[in-house]
Amino acid sequence: MHGWSMSVILDHAFGPEGIVMEETLAATDVRFEVERITAPEPTNPRLFIWVAGALDAFDAALDEDPTVSNVETLREEESRRLYSLRTTDAVDTVLYPLWTERGGEGLTARYADGWWHGRIRFPSRVDAAAYQDALAEHGIEFRLKSIHRDDGEIPGSTVTPEQRAALRAAYQTGYFEVPRKATMSELADELGVSTQAVSERLRRGYARLVERELQPSPPE
Repeated sequence: MHGWSMSVILDHAFGPEGIVMEETLAATDVRFEVERITAPEPTNPRLFIWVAGALDAFDAALDEDPTVSNVETLREEESRRLYSLRTTDAVDTVLYPLWTERGGEGLTARYADGWWHGRIRFPSRVDAAAYQDALAEHGIEFRLKSIHRDDGEIPGSTVTPEQRAALRAAYQTGYFEVPRKATMSELADELGVSTQAVSERLRRGYARLVERELQPSPPE
């Protein structure tokens, strides 16, 4: 039986040209972190972002930005705001399908100092390279920070901590019951990640558990 190929984590930065909120980011001095992404329609994902900096100017620029719609302010703290917004068809390049179609799982994403910064887990270096090629094909400026093997295994376990958390949440909320008592979107909300990320974690977790179960017993 073939062993499980080691996934890799790609840490990179990319320029804002051609991406959602390009005009807004060019006109305002802000920084933000992406809290999560939901994507019932992968080409028009919804972003939940914590924004700090020139917030009033950011609001004004968003009102005129054709690449976003359905903008809502969900929470406000002393120096930052949580926004929900959906990308539109006016975006030249939607990055979400570029990495999810290659098996990518978004770990972190933020914007600061004129650059987007992201960490994505891919099933293999080949998939990570395919994503980099896709960025180049779309004219996205790319800077590689690092790419390394994902060693985030739990000792004695075949699943990663993220996969274990997704499997546990699915079990505890009744996702595996018939009929289901929880949806994929509800699992994503509980875990604070995208529905695509939950789906990938569950799928890979299933595969690892099945592979372990079907491994032939060692000779005595």
